Amino acid sequence: MTIEFGKSTDKVQNVPALVIQVDANSIRDYLAISDSLPVLVLFVQENDPASQSILSTVKLLTEKTAGKILTLVVDAVKSPELAQAFDLKQIPSLLGMLKGQPAPLFVGDQPAEQVQQIIERVLQVGKENGLTGTVKVAEPEPELSPTHQQAFAAIEENNYPLARSLYEKALVENPNDQLAEAGLAQIKLLIRLEGKDLPSLVSSLGQDTDAVLDRVDALVATGAASAGFEQLLVLFESTAKDQREPIRLRFVELFLVVGNEDPAVIKARKNLSLLLF
Repeated sequence: MTIEFGKSTDKVQNVPALVIQVDANSIRDYLAISDSLPVLVLFVQENDPASQSILSTVKLLTEKTAGKILTLVVDAVKSPELAQAFDLKQIPSLLGMLKGQPAPLFVGDQPAEQVQQIIERVLQVGKENGLTGTVKVAEPEPELSPTHQQAFAAIEENNYPLARSLYEKALVENPNDQLAEAGLAQIKLLIRLEGKDLPSLVSSLGQDTDAVLDRVDALVATGAASAGFEQLLVLFESTAKDQREPIRLRFVELFLVVGNEDPAVIKARKNLSLLLF
């Protein structure tokens, strides 16, 4: 097996923990982090007292760095291909990685004071090479309510009316449920577009309200939200003030579909506010 050190271009910002158990497959998710900050790779063996002792020490000292170092723990027996790739000579062994390049740090169990000095030296070398990034432990995803789970199941079965009713139920249960609000907006869009030819809608030239609303739905659904919002703004501006409410509500729904942080939404919301006031 060949490990391509630092080959990945995905720079992970969030990690599940500062000390992570990895194998030959999962280690690839974290190697590229060494392009941003020092990464330690600790090879251990299950039920080996020296391995468990140094693991406890390295774990404690890694967590004290508050994200300035990430430690990957490998069971050398369960992942012999990694032991070979890193040219492992002894268990336990600690290696450091800077910009994808591994370097041995020490073997065997070591006193905490000595390990602390080694980690400080690794941080210093990393700083000298511009590796001053940090990682943070990602917040766990909140568990979905039964209503949300049922709504997702309905979507997977293409039962959009059921999904809609479930999201509406979720909003009755919690009017501040932003996930349900966004889910309802997405389902309404899917229902409106069900059975329609999106390319034909996108290229349509109709200028009446219904035609424009259909075209904007299709543009948003095909990833052209900015163009869709521009057309919706033109329609809003040209519509009599006492007839604008359905268009405004369509804006609100589509903003939820695209996402409030999307640049197209931010721009369109600003332009819409100028027309409203």
